[in-house]
Amino acid sequence: MLALQAGGATVADALRYERASIASGEVWRLVSGHFVHFTWAHCLLNVGGLVVLAVILPASLCVWRCCLWLAASIGFVLFFALPGLQHYAGFSGIAYGLAVMALLPTARDEPIAAVVLLAFVARALWQCLGPGNADAMVWLGAPPLAAAHLAGLAAGALLLRIQRPTSA
Repeated sequence: MLALQAGGATVADALRYERASIASGEVWRLVSGHFVHFTWAHCLLNVGGLVVLAVILPASLCVWRCCLWLAASIGFVLFFALPGLQHYAGFSGIAYGLAVMALLPTARDEPIAAVVLLAFVARALWQCLGPGNADAMVWLGAPPLAAAHLAGLAAGALLLRIQRPTSA
């Protein structure tokens, strides 16, 4: 993500989620849009989150495979569920998905995991229902997209279920 951010506007413009470009056949943007950012602060926040989540993610899960699956899932959800969304960039939806995958398996036995997981869910719901955050828009370069966070939570839970089937 840091290398893509260092590539500047040319790289970001070629990779970010843009509905018209996706509809014209540039389907890679459904995935690549999650790995570019509007500002350096936005990028660094997401890289920091990825590092923390990669450390606590169960060893049985491949971080990069999970990131790609989550990116594709969230991208498809955004494309089909939000036809008015024209542009999107950022990793936070994937971070929410990784958080579910890291915390849900231990949430029943470890209260701190349960509390942190509930905080992620509460934050995503608050973003949907709350008044928005103009301050975040200034340093992120765009308003946070709650739908990406909710899609990440759902996709992370689904991927965790697929990766860890229960024995019958």
